[in-house]
Amino acid sequence: MRLSAFITSNLDAILRDWVAFAGKQLPAATHMDETALLDHGRTMLQELVINMDRPEGETERKAKSEGASSEASTAASVPSRSHARQRESQGFEIGQMVAEYRALRATVLRLWQAAHPRPEVHDLEDMVRFNEALDQALAESVDVFVKEVDRARDLFLGMTGHDLRGPLSTIASCAAVELRKRPEDGRYALLTLRSVAQMKALLNDLMEFTAHRLGKGIVIASAPLKLDEFARNTLDEINTVYIERTIVLETHGDMQGQWDRTRLHQALSNLVFNALKYGDAGQPIGVFIDGTHQEEVQLTVRNTGKPIAPHLLPHLFDPLVRESRDDNVESASSSIPVAGANLGLGLYVVREIAQAHGGSVNVVSEGPNTAFTLSLPRVQPSAGGSRGRGAGVDRG
Repeated sequence: MRLSAFITSNLDAILRDWVAFAGKQLPAATHMDETALLDHGRTMLQELVINMDRPEGETERKAKSEGASSEASTAASVPSRSHARQRESQGFEIGQMVAEYRALRATVLRLWQAAHPRPEVHDLEDMVRFNEALDQALAESVDVFVKEVDRARDLFLGMTGHDLRGPLSTIASCAAVELRKRPEDGRYALLTLRSVAQMKALLNDLMEFTAHRLGKGIVIASAPLKLDEFARNTLDEINTVYIERTIVLETHGDMQGQWDRTRLHQALSNLVFNALKYGDAGQPIGVFIDGTHQEEVQLTVRNTGKPIAPHLLPHLFDPLVRESRDDNVESASSSIPVAGANLGLGLYVVREIAQAHGGSVNVVSEGPNTAFTLSLPRVQPSAGGSRGRGAGVDRG
């Protein structure tokens, strides 16, 4: 009997063995819906049979063995994808789901061999087709499983970032009140306000990152803005908690344009925080706005200190760049400390904001001088509207 016909004729026996194995995958399988598993298993095996019986050339055979069949359906309802979503929602680990496919492969071949002890010429071809089809299904399941895990993580991070803003605002308000009451002894209140500012910047970056990962993108709402006045207000705000540092603003040319004030505040703050963090504490931070170009304005933040390592430059605006602290080089402005490394989001967010405005950001680090430059068109292609892939991040 051909293998595809054997599978069709022995679905119940194959599924019993498979369900028995899946039930041992504790603790994830404790509340497993056996009926749903049987339904998934039945449709998955039926899909495998259809795949095995479909004519194919050598190119398609190779692609299928790599999990990249050109004839595979992209529908979300494909059994292998539905099974992956079920397993992720039940709390299975990816290794447990892969083990199920391994058990399914072994079960089918073992039962087929027991019922078919005398091999025939076409048996090898049938086994190859079966393994190709199963590998394609496994690849689809793994892909969907990983995406579901990533989405759940991003939703959790986004909600966490949003919910932490309330307690931070309360801490900042209490510190501000304490500073007004006792300005002569406000060292600890200033330290608290500085820490709150850094944490809020990190949370903003985290929320932007998760929104982008969830397909929302960076959304802007452009309005007329005078960039020198805006920058001065932003820098004054930063100086209230970094009173011992010097930040110098220098402007030239026409400062008028249409930009998203909130987004640029975030981008400029990230660049200045980056310079404060990695620049020489005894040297001023320079902010230069060049408005002498007709079509765009260039905003540059410079600091003096150790240069960025050349091997990091091509990846500096990528999210979650790892950097060894022993390298004595710069990373993204807002970072999450882990063992010997930084996970940066700040510069990634700056790049996304620049691109949402139709502009760009670049960095030059030579000798002791490092400069980040935002190039911002005065009017965006969709001025007054938005760019990106969906709704904006909730700023509440």
